[in-house]
Amino acid sequence: MKYLYLIIYIAIGWFLGITAAQAQHQIVTGRLVLENGNHEEPLSYANVAVFRLPDTLLVKGVVTDTSGHFCLDFKRKSKIGYLLRASFTGCVPLLKVLDEVGDTIRLGTLRMHDEALRLSEVVVTAPLKPMEQKGDTTIYNVAAFPTPEGSYLEALVRRIPGLSYDPKSGEMKFNGYPIRQITVNGKDFFRGNKDVVLENLPVRFVSQLKVYDKPTEQEKITGMKSNEKNYVLDLQTKREFNGTLLANIEAGYGTHKRRDLNGRMMRFKENGDNFMVSARSTNRNSTTADEDNISNSVNLNVSKNVKEGLSLSGNVNYMYNRDGGQSGTYSEQYLSSGNQYLLSENDQLGKNQNTNGRFDMNWDISKQTTLIFSAMGGYGDDESRNESRTATFNAPLDADTKAPFAHIDEIGREMWINDNRQQTLGRGKRFNYDLRLELVQKIGTKGDFLSLDVNHTYQKNRQHAYTLSSIDYYQLQNVSGGDSLYYQNQYRHTPQSSMNDEVRLGYTHAFTKKSHIQLSYGLENDYERLDGMTYDLSRRETGHFVLGALPEGYEVDEVDSLRTRSHSRTLGHNLSFRYNYTDEVWGMVASVDMTPQRRSIEQATGEHYADTVVRSVEWRSQLSFSYQKDGRFFVLSYNGNTSQPRLEDMMAPTDYSSPLYIRRSNPHLRPSYRHSMHAIFNNFQKGFMASLMWNQTFNAVTRATYYDRETGGRETLPVNINGNWGIMGNGYYDKRIKQFHVNINASGGYDRNVSLINEDGTQNSRSVTGATTLSSNVRLAYLPSWGNIDLTGTWTFYQSKNSLQNRNTYTRNYTCGIESSVNLPFHFMVSTDAGYVFRSGTGMDGKSDNELLWNLKISWKFLKERRGELSVYWADILSQRKSFTRYASATAFSERYEEQLRGYAMVSFIYRFERMK
Repeated sequence: MKYLYLIIYIAIGWFLGITAAQAQHQIVTGRLVLENGNHEEPLSYANVAVFRLPDTLLVKGVVTDTSGHFCLDFKRKSKIGYLLRASFTGCVPLLKVLDEVGDTIRLGTLRMHDEALRLSEVVVTAPLKPMEQKGDTTIYNVAAFPTPEGSYLEALVRRIPGLSYDPKSGEMKFNGYPIRQITVNGKDFFRGNKDVVLENLPVRFVSQLKVYDKPTEQEKITGMKSNEKNYVLDLQTKREFNGTLLANIEAGYGTHKRRDLNGRMMRFKENGDNFMVSARSTNRNSTTADEDNISNSVNLNVSKNVKEGLSLSGNVNYMYNRDGGQSGTYSEQYLSSGNQYLLSENDQLGKNQNTNGRFDMNWDISKQTTLIFSAMGGYGDDESRNESRTATFNAPLDADTKAPFAHIDEIGREMWINDNRQQTLGRGKRFNYDLRLELVQKIGTKGDFLSLDVNHTYQKNRQHAYTLSSIDYYQLQNVSGGDSLYYQNQYRHTPQSSMNDEVRLGYTHAFTKKSHIQLSYGLENDYERLDGMTYDLSRRETGHFVLGALPEGYEVDEVDSLRTRSHSRTLGHNLSFRYNYTDEVWGMVASVDMTPQRRSIEQATGEHYADTVVRSVEWRSQLSFSYQKDGRFFVLSYNGNTSQPRLEDMMAPTDYSSPLYIRRSNPHLRPSYRHSMHAIFNNFQKGFMASLMWNQTFNAVTRATYYDRETGGRETLPVNINGNWGIMGNGYYDKRIKQFHVNINASGGYDRNVSLINEDGTQNSRSVTGATTLSSNVRLAYLPSWGNIDLTGTWTFYQSKNSLQNRNTYTRNYTCGIESSVNLPFHFMVSTDAGYVFRSGTGMDGKSDNELLWNLKISWKFLKERRGELSVYWADILSQRKSFTRYASATAFSERYEEQLRGYAMVSFIYRFERMK
């Protein structure tokens, strides 16, 4: 029935498109530039309008894109004259009579000039509009949002309604939507480095901020735009700062080995010739207790306009991270005959380094042909070490996750099931690259296009895993009648590789400028390889064994029954149909994708060999409607898709690395089908947003768990199951009233997760966990030119209920805080923030779990033009930082505590350098 509705909607849209095509339209295209001597600069977001003569009645208006191009169509009546007018702030208006006939008028490049006339002794004042809405572009005038002297972009963003930035996560949002990219004067830049520009670009360099939904190059060319938002923040720099070189260096050191060494150099030009290089070594924001944790990075970004229609950009990045910490966990495993209870403590250390790069080229070969090429790749290695102790019990415990085994000797022997001490070491190397070529060719003059996409991806990963463990089983006896002991010394080597090749040919037909249809065919070939070898070193002398060092002749200890080899090839033919109708108010997207696949799987495990061919058909469908007018935006969408099981779930070797947690695969898994509905309403001008999302999965892949009550061990097997669904809603309000900024956010959701549990080896029991999440956040800010005062309040509620034991657990967190910064005389600034967190819930001790976090920073700017800055930062003055996490699944409820670094001080010096062109 849903496909019948889809056909009806498409037919209606097609009819609207054909009806519109019967009207007589004239299309006017061109490009606006500012002529400044021998130099020409594109005029982004200039106003272009057509007026009827002689009464100068407005017929149609548009704004230019980021490169100065415009295209508008209007219904032309015979025997009536038309005039085109282009205007831009600070420029002399440009007028041109449209006396040509035909479907399309190509005006080419139109040159505008700076307003040379200056009126003396006449002062005209008018309030500057803080925000303007031009089409789907929101423009913020920076001068309307005063910031303290010497502020950087981060301080400006917090003053603008609708924009938010979290420096800890690096996430930036516009009315609740993530901002995926930051550009400078319309040019792609700062890919993956939002924090660099927000924390280092002076506000005084920027004249406007523009937020808009950026289509991909192919979407922009063909007009086939989806309803998914891809918001971009564009920084319009002031012309007097064009070509300015910015540089800074910072050195900071503090207690507990805190340090921050970094340097950056960047330059922007309006024509898009930009570059940035940065390097940093820091643990300033690391809160874990391991004082040796560090993050090192080097980044280089470059973009250049070679000529009109040809732009290049690229980046190279190197990263090294060391992350270690200690944590404790309490977990309750759901069982129908009585739950099991786990305590664990972990001391882990992870190191990884990665080098990656990317190159992009956009080339308008001609007015009809566009070529897009991108290449990216990376190489890295990692190492992880973990030393842990986990114990399982058959009765509830009064334990503290901060020190799980502090009073372990007080627990009676009859309550113990097992006690596992384990050391693990993992080492891996990875290599990947991705090449993509897109070619778009315009056919004729009506807006038809042929597109060719070619993509090649390769990944290779080599993993080495070492395990050394000993387990005491208290419910089992050995031959002498004592507790049974299991010892394991194991090494596993699992090289993996995958390769993907895809070729897609598409045809886009435009019934009108608003109505498009696209047909495409794609051929895709996937290859996956997984090899695994397991070595049992338990017979070796353990007294001389060093974890990670293989003894001589270890090859003879290979376990033949655990040796595996899995190869998979998938050949798919993708047929896609898509219809798109978009005008200034309404939009509709309907698509259906069908992918017949042939998947051949070859597997050998020990002496067992299997060669299987699986044929399947993947389906993907989408139907969405959108409405946008006067700053209001509404979308209602439906998405559904099937997905095949993963190769490792179907053919991976049995994982015996932990005898208490054995993982198997299942070659009989069926495809899953997931569908969802999403509704969202946004009033950009009033700062209001609300959304509702629902999803459900048929034949979801979950892991059935088989428990051994005597050993406490678990064996899991992937299976298909029904009953998983979730719903989530969110409301958002953001408003600025003079110097006050109000932000209110509330959300809630419910997730239902189902799994299978088997305790006696005969019958599976359904374990159903329902989890409810509610949260709200209120922020009231006073933002004068001398600083800011922010008051915040947060409330979160989490509740989970399981069907097997009717177990109900909940957690409530309340947070109230204040954050302020004040500019003082003699170029001093004081900033401080404090927040009190009150926690309550099942098994929580209020006083010991609550915390009061207070941070303070004092800085002083000095030297010429106040380029130097000396600061003192004291974090967690009261030494109360804590980290609690609670979560529930279909099989268990868990609480985790991670030890935190408390109370450190840091002194920093920053020197900033600017060289004007």
